[in-house]
Amino acid sequence: MKLFIITLLLVSMTACSDEQQTKRQIRALLSWTATADMALDGRAKMLVSKSFTALTMERCGKEIGSLSKELPTSPQDLTALAGRLNTIIGATHDDIVNDRIGTVSQHLEDLRGVEAELKASAGTAQ
Repeated sequence: MKLFIITLLLVSMTACSDEQQTKRQIRALLSWTATADMALDGRAKMLVSKSFTALTMERCGKEIGSLSKELPTSPQDLTALAGRLNTIIGATHDDIVNDRIGTVSQHLEDLRGVEAELKASAGTAQ
């Protein structure tokens, strides 16, 4: 009986720690998404330079890509959303580097849509 209780406690502690780790990863994804959003919004309003925005998109893409590899495989939608974020940020970076500024507004809208989906799927929507 004691062994069963100890096993149950260990399993529940591990589950809680995995859940907390996933929440931290989601918060980090949301933070990098917000960073990309701010830089892209600033570029759309011509408040920040092309080079700053390109470097920011590059860094956000790297960080989101790294975080998406660390996400647990069980919530497939989170991994898919992180992949979509990375795709949007990559396309945004390419468009900025190649002076295609007409697409910035669409990328910003796409980014915000995926960010809202990520918040909703993570249970952090406000």
